Amino acid sequence: MQSLNSFILNLNQQKNIAKKRLKAIRNGELSAMAKVQKFHTHSIQINANNIKLADVQYALARELGLPSWSKLKQHIEELDHHRQAISDHVAPLDSDATTLHVRCGHDIQSKLRECRFEGEFLPLIDPLCIGPLPASQKDFVVRRAQYVHQTLLPIIGRAEEEIDCIIESETANLAKLLSEQYERIVFWVEHDCYDQLMLVYALTQLESAQKTTVEIIEVNQFPGTDRFIGFGQLPAEAIRSCWQKRKVVTPKLMIQATKCWQALISSQPSSLVDLLQSDSLDCLPNMSKALKRHLQELPNHSTGLSLTQTLAMQVLSNENVPITASSWFIKYQKKEPLPFLGDVMFYALLLPLAQGDTPLIKLTNQQSPWWEHLVSITEYGQACLISDIVYIQDYWVGGIHCKKTAQWQWDHQETNTLSVKSLIVTDS
Repeated sequence: MQSLNSFILNLNQQKNIAKKRLKAIRNGELSAMAKVQKFHTHSIQINANNIKLADVQYALARELGLPSWSKLKQHIEELDHHRQAISDHVAPLDSDATTLHVRCGHDIQSKLRECRFEGEFLPLIDPLCIGPLPASQKDFVVRRAQYVHQTLLPIIGRAEEEIDCIIESETANLAKLLSEQYERIVFWVEHDCYDQLMLVYALTQLESAQKTTVEIIEVNQFPGTDRFIGFGQLPAEAIRSCWQKRKVVTPKLMIQATKCWQALISSQPSSLVDLLQSDSLDCLPNMSKALKRHLQELPNHSTGLSLTQTLAMQVLSNENVPITASSWFIKYQKKEPLPFLGDVMFYALLLPLAQGDTPLIKLTNQQSPWWEHLVSITEYGQACLISDIVYIQDYWVGGIHCKKTAQWQWDHQETNTLSVKSLIVTDS
């Protein structure tokens, strides 16, 4: 029976899938052969006449995100071990030191308890991947609270919440992070902008920590039948298995994190481009892709749209009728090369496109909860999407302020080369 969680794999089930696929190939089913050839490293050498069960198993393992069939078996046995450990109520894995588990949300909080971790949990939920990143630490918490209050809370019906409450909460979180009561701090992060920016910001706050061991559990993929986006998708035994992957934050890693943060709060994108071109982020293996994706939120030089806006508009352009905001987000996620937005964050970034004299999108059914709002693209939006017009807007990308009068623009077609020449200033 197929598990409801796509990251729970059963060896007998995978054996049956491989046998059925081999039988289908020998019966002439081209689609079955195509699946094997897509993931087999020697696809040119195999065909319906010479293919063996081992070939199908090898390709299936690679399809699931593992390098070989033996590694697939090893992975399944490992998860079985952790599942049994949870069932047997073995000693907590973090019991050797007073531990603070840090995460950019609450998604794994209950699963850590299910896994029998005993350390405290700290959610750092400020989405630093959107909105302004002030260079002054003195102003940072206040400016971020203002952004969250003005942009995100109205969508979820909390517009009446006082800014002072947000400031107090975030200040308390930072105080807990810097508390000397913890012998070990463990960051649970993925490869996206939300996590990576939270990580480098928090590490810069911990620069003076002397007695605390700081560790990172960083995962950018996990074997399964679905695309891995985050820890929240994983079952408890998979979360528990990640504990052995943690790495200690070294002085070299801390220096690289500080460089990243300084580039992120810079008012000019050249700081990020120079950092990426310097190839000096070996201690932060997922940071380069996250920073490139961050740069793609600058306006496209031919449309004026960020990459998020472009992908979201493309979804609407492909629809014949208005769709709900929740459906819009789901369809956008499938196009996003490095998913980093929650649904509320996504909607907050796109709402400005429905405003002004010439909106790019149209909203209806707004008397309903925000996820039931109906969204469609306007003629002006269609024209913008095909570069017939350039949409001029005012927003922040980290420390970079894209103004209506002067803004940095990015040639999204040149992101692989990261040429400084692809960044231009326009006055309009």
